Amino acid sequence: MPSKHQQMTSTTARSSRPGGKNKRKLAHNNNVDPRFCGLRDAVRRGWYNLETGELFAGFKVTRDDIVLDVGCGEGNAILFCAKQGAHLVFSDVDEAKIKALIAKASSTAARKVEGFVSDSTPLPLADQYATKILATEMLEHTANPELILAELVRVGKPGAKYLITVPDARSEMLQKPVAHSDYFAAPNHIQIFSKERFVGLVESSGLQVEKYDTWGFYWTVFMSLFWIVHRKDHLKGSVLDNIRPPYHPVLQSWSNTWAGLMALDGAEKLLESFDQCLPKTQVIIARKD
Repeated sequence: MPSKHQQMTSTTARSSRPGGKNKRKLAHNNNVDPRFCGLRDAVRRGWYNLETGELFAGFKVTRDDIVLDVGCGEGNAILFCAKQGAHLVFSDVDEAKIKALIAKASSTAARKVEGFVSDSTPLPLADQYATKILATEMLEHTANPELILAELVRVGKPGAKYLITVPDARSEMLQKPVAHSDYFAAPNHIQIFSKERFVGLVESSGLQVEKYDTWGFYWTVFMSLFWIVHRKDHLKGSVLDNIRPPYHPVLQSWSNTWAGLMALDGAEKLLESFDQCLPKTQVIIARKD
């Protein structure tokens, strides 16, 4: 999957649930937008549940929370938290993204908005500041993930919960022979995490792992095909910025196929098996004692 999830509205979140009425529509639609297909797949796997307030299954955000998102990017996760009315704190190295996100978040139900430019070493925050901490698809970009985790632990209140994701090593190794050379060089993916390394990194920081999960087979296949069909293109900016129409027929065909699978009754166990065997992303929910 691209580095951050696509932003979704509350209408999309509700209507995109597995079993929702949009299920049949997608099955009969000639072409499904690949990014929207990926969004529906994320909702299917437990992301962005507005009805329960869970950013991911088991990670609930409420108005009482102070949510910190480091490496926030365009801020799709933090904007979900804004819908819950939480106090938002977010950082990124890209000043333009921070300014844009402050403007967006300030018009939401968030009870307070703080945004700042930082590489997270260190974070300009007091000890024991936040109750919910996000680090999604950012540790693979850092030269010293141990130092980042230490900072995240420092600024978490006792009992704080953490949602941390990194690309799965199996997906990374599948893409490596065909991906653009810049993809596995700074400032992109300079770390590759096996399950053992990822879990060990989180536990050695002093956090208690409560849940480990994987998902994103759809994006593993999509990105592997993406590198092939765009091998002669000069890509600018983030990979996510380059996933836009018109889509190559091979990419469009894959998205249509996956949307059709999601619409089939009885397919969920197969989809879950794909997500376990060749996922794009590893997810950890952890707690600070």
